[in-house]
Amino acid sequence: MKKEYLILIAIIVFASSYLFLHKENQDNYKLPEIKTIDAAKITGIIIQKSKETINFTKKNDKWLLSDSDKEFPANSSFVKDMFDAVKTFKLTALVSRKSDLQKYELDQKKRINVQLSENNKTVFEFTIGKPAPSFNHTFVMIANDKNIYHANGSLKSDFDKTLDEFKEKIPETDQKEEADKKESKNLNK
Repeated sequence: MKKEYLILIAIIVFASSYLFLHKENQDNYKLPEIKTIDAAKITGIIIQKSKETINFTKKNDKWLLSDSDKEFPANSSFVKDMFDAVKTFKLTALVSRKSDLQKYELDQKKRINVQLSENNKTVFEFTIGKPAPSFNHTFVMIANDKNIYHANGSLKSDFDKTLDEFKEKIPETDQKEEADKKESKNLNK
């Protein structure tokens, strides 16, 4: 009987040491390092969606939106939200090495591509997909990387807006005064 216990103990010790040292299920990847973005140096933001491209330009410390030949003031609160999201942008896990973009809403129809630039030079670019089921992460891809990652936070709500939503809302009284000024200029011509 003692011999059986010794064999059983030897098997348990061998199995435990094998499992401890072998670690086959260990994650064998390293997440890409994302450099900290200095928001003060960013001078341009481009948000591309399937049917719309929104261009932000910083002029005289003010953010402007471009639409054809016109420029409009951008909603400073929304711009701040975007920069807060970028400042805390962190990859937390590798989700997929496959190109199953549709599953994560990273395909051409549903993705949101964000490009940050400093003096017309791209400093960071990433693509936003759908929020993860926990809503604490978002499926993302970063430029020049085919892998799909989790990024912390719910990024989609900060970047998924239309041009009109990103525009600074001018109170109706100011709009009326502006229209009156334009009309009086036209009459004086």
